Amino acid sequence: MRKVIGTGLLLWLALPALAHDPDSHEREIHQASELVPWCRQEAEARYTARGETTYQWSASYSDRGNTLSVEGRLRVEGRDVKVECRIARGARERHASISVADPKG
Repeated sequence: MRKVIGTGLLLWLALPALAHDPDSHEREIHQASELVPWCRQEAEARYTARGETTYQWSASYSDRGNTLSVEGRLRVEGRDVKVECRIARGARERHASISVADPKG
């Protein structure tokens, strides 16, 4: 009985560390095509949070050495917004960067 309780206690103590591991559910990005959906979601989220409607996403992607890039265009409330995203090959998505050039400001 003591072994069962001891094993259960060890598992219970380890669970918080496993549950809060920030790397456990985060993707690594190895190809530029894998960055496209992240880039779109991040750009759309910025405008959705401001209550603006987004539609008509288009993008192209490339890689140069270890840098993966996406150049996209998002239609927001009747205007075209330029979106650029970059990440180092093999990096976790939290390390990606996004730049949004909106004519509205």
